[in-house]
Amino acid sequence: MDDYFYQSLLLSVVAVALLQLLKLAMAPPRSPRPPAPPGPWKLPVIGSMHHLAKVLPHRALRDLARVHGPLMMLQLGQTPLVVASSKETARAVLKTHDSNFATRPKLLAGEIVGYEWADILFSPSGDYWRKLRQLCAAEILSPKRVLSFRRIREDEVMLRVEEIRAAGPSTPVNLSVLFHSLTNSIVSRATFGNKRKNAAEFLAATKAVVGLSSGFNIPDLFPAWTAVLAKVTGMTRSLRSIHRTVDSILEEIIQERRAIRAARLRSGAGGAENAADENLVDVLIGLQEKGGFGFHLSDSIIKAIILDMFAGGTGTSGSAMEWAMSELMRNPSAMKKLQAQVREAFRGKPAAVTEGDLQASDLRYLKLVIKEALRLHPPAPLLVPRESIQDCELDGYMIPAKSRVLINAWAIGRDPRYWGDDAEAFKPERFEDGAVDFTGGSYEFLPFGSGRRMCPGFNYGLASMELALAGLLYYFDWSLPEGVAEVDMDEAPGLGVRRRTPLILCATPFAA
Repeated sequence: MDDYFYQSLLLSVVAVALLQLLKLAMAPPRSPRPPAPPGPWKLPVIGSMHHLAKVLPHRALRDLARVHGPLMMLQLGQTPLVVASSKETARAVLKTHDSNFATRPKLLAGEIVGYEWADILFSPSGDYWRKLRQLCAAEILSPKRVLSFRRIREDEVMLRVEEIRAAGPSTPVNLSVLFHSLTNSIVSRATFGNKRKNAAEFLAATKAVVGLSSGFNIPDLFPAWTAVLAKVTGMTRSLRSIHRTVDSILEEIIQERRAIRAARLRSGAGGAENAADENLVDVLIGLQEKGGFGFHLSDSIIKAIILDMFAGGTGTSGSAMEWAMSELMRNPSAMKKLQAQVREAFRGKPAAVTEGDLQASDLRYLKLVIKEALRLHPPAPLLVPRESIQDCELDGYMIPAKSRVLINAWAIGRDPRYWGDDAEAFKPERFEDGAVDFTGGSYEFLPFGSGRRMCPGFNYGLASMELALAGLLYYFDWSLPEGVAEVDMDEAPGLGVRRRTPLILCATPFAA
């Protein structure tokens, strides 16, 4: 019996092998599959991770692209990472094949803190995300909504102006702290309606989750082992702690606003008077009651949207202001030109500079300065990671499904092929002809991305940036502290690319 069994097994194996060979021989010849993009050498298990250890990722990836080409692939653990470092490859990802690269990797931070990827930023591509984006574009991030918070921006900028005046010209001003305090306060008041006693705790939690959402954390690079590695490294514990903090604060705020809303309805109050005082939580609660969006706007989704507002509207805006002011201090001719324009426009104005003043004066050079600062220092130098949905041929190479895709906007914004030999220089005049803009159609200039996943709230940050810079340059002359010869432009580690050292300057009140 045993002999018969083994003979049958052997015959079966031989038969299957012969059938497979026959099938291969009779199959029509297949065209060769395009190769994967080139990339740096790899090590077992970790792949190319050692190339990004203890370096600034946007700079290291730019240097690797100079060797391997504008479309390259690294292997980070189990995750293929495709990096586009040219205008042409960025256009291919963000426009030509936008639908295939319109989803996000399911990072652990998005699951635990982001209410299972319910937010706009990390929600996977699909029907829910499209409807959520449409809702937010029409109700939360519209130009009308941005304009409705102008009084908050004006109040907060003038508060900082008065703080600087009160300190006196002999006291150095930490503009890094000032700018981040300004953006935090603006977003807090616009979202919650006031500054809360636990605002610092909430902002610290938001900053922590941003750091854990980079996609470069070890558990996110080994999808088959994410749960185990996140537990071993303590990432799960950290994220759950952050979630408890964020969720409890947001729950408290939502219940407070519901109670206020109910009291107003009972008293018969309403109309334009109360609409003018609405914050974003009020707007979202109203939308939840209204319904009819094709999905249920649950409390968890409201919380995820609010978290997005803080994650995307505080640190990045403050950092952009820091870099703009740093570049102006390093380029006295640009500072002089901009201050002259601002002071000519607002000459003799005793009261606060308002957004209405900005619109009436059309400070064109201010807009050029902001564009140039964003070119050299984009808020997200590698943009937010995307993920390929299916296999896709790109620039003659095959990009596998589930590949993580980064656009090195920082490298493209400094590429001499698009910006000339002075690509590293701060030169706002390069934008004078208006041919290049940040609205998503100029692939050599992508501070806010492009395509379906372009940053939907960039107008919020720009409004604050314009008013803050105009106010500080109108009311004060700025100089380096005694003993400081030049502005330190070194970057801090991390994906947000903040300044390594605080920007500390001396302010002398300007007598109009």
